[in-house]
Amino acid sequence: MGTKIEMVSVAEPWFNFLPRNSIELTARVARKCINEARINVNDLGLLINTGIYRYKNFGEPAIAALIQKKIGANTNNDTESNRPGKTFSFDLNNGGCGWLTGIQILQELMISKKINYGMVVTGDAEPFYGLSENFNFKTAAAAIILSRSKDSEGFTQFKTYSYPDHPEELTSSINYNYQRQKSKRKNILYVRQKDTYPDLCAMYACESLNSFMDESGLKIKDIDLIIPSQSPDGWIRKVKKIIGSNDKFIEYQKNGKKMLHTAGPAFALKQVWSDNRFKSSKHIIFLTVGSGINVSVAHYFNQN
Repeated sequence: MGTKIEMVSVAEPWFNFLPRNSIELTARVARKCINEARINVNDLGLLINTGIYRYKNFGEPAIAALIQKKIGANTNNDTESNRPGKTFSFDLNNGGCGWLTGIQILQELMISKKINYGMVVTGDAEPFYGLSENFNFKTAAAAIILSRSKDSEGFTQFKTYSYPDHPEELTSSINYNYQRQKSKRKNILYVRQKDTYPDLCAMYACESLNSFMDESGLKIKDIDLIIPSQSPDGWIRKVKKIIGSNDKFIEYQKNGKKMLHTAGPAFALKQVWSDNRFKSSKHIIFLTVGSGINVSVAHYFNQN
């Protein structure tokens, strides 16, 4: 028994949409995903939010709970009192690997038959518009719905590898800045990325992928698609150079210099989902990297 993807949806701000409100954008893409999947929102057993850069730096309440309320998934004011369904929601913070970690949690609950449908949402935006330094991430959000499959189709194996010797390669912090006396809001977001971060991400991603292949019995030649993180900038090019599989990696064509953060793998997935390359592929690898440095790998199998 596996866990298969029912639908993946992505969203960027509309022209008149406030780009700084990551919560509204994530709720919008969650509703979009439910509509595209054609399921009842109350059938969601679990909703996990993995976004990092949140509107006004909200920590409590959980963003997932706010999104659950906005999409109306088994809310307290539901009038269908005879319906036993419940939706549990929580936030998961694991940087660039969070989206895949959330999917892994859904997988475990579906294998145990605790839920039939689950959703992972993620979204990033500058917490206070214009009050940050070196924030180079694109405002974007994504949602994915998974269901329990009756056969071996879907996600089959997950593995996360940690390399804790480089904790300072990518850091984010919120500090009170006394120099901005004219601003009403003095909490400034600082993002610091070292020049060596893309190289280390590529090196450790290749090491992790090789270990994953050895453990799973797969070979690179068996893989049809590799769906990676879309940041840091340039790391995919470095991985392809090491592995030599240029045609397998899916890169989302970005506009401008800003990068996709936690929603990056979902944007790459949506690209091959829409043109049917995903469904026509047999073996797919998800490869995500994040600060730490952490690398998460997953295998997806399609019955062709």
